[in-house]
Amino acid sequence: MAHFHCSGSYAGFLKLAARLLRYSVSWKSSFLFAGIMLVVVIFEHLLVFSEPVAIRIGYGVVLLLVLIILGGWFFRGRGTNRRGAVLGWPGGIRLMALAFAMMIVVAFAIVMPVQVFLSNHLSPPP
Repeated sequence: MAHFHCSGSYAGFLKLAARLLRYSVSWKSSFLFAGIMLVVVIFEHLLVFSEPVAIRIGYGVVLLLVLIILGGWFFRGRGTNRRGAVLGWPGGIRLMALAFAMMIVVAFAIVMPVQVFLSNHLSPPP
């Protein structure tokens, strides 16, 4: 069930990025790519599950680049720009880069306050 919610979040970020760039992307395409992305991310997590943290971070960076390129390819013909022309590779890459940038900003906006809260309330007293 949690993966379905993640898929919906990915689709929402794609639609928001498209709106900010004044692109048009269908919900169907957004959810389809979110599903593809979810499968790729789960597969990557299974591959690196027992690897050291440094290796997993490296694979995560490579995965991000692969997903941006895959998304650029996927949306190159499935979206249109503000003039109604298909996005092509540059527009697809721009859409994916903005969507991932927004996801990263939101993740840090949530993680950092939680980390500070937990470190202040769960650390042993001096």
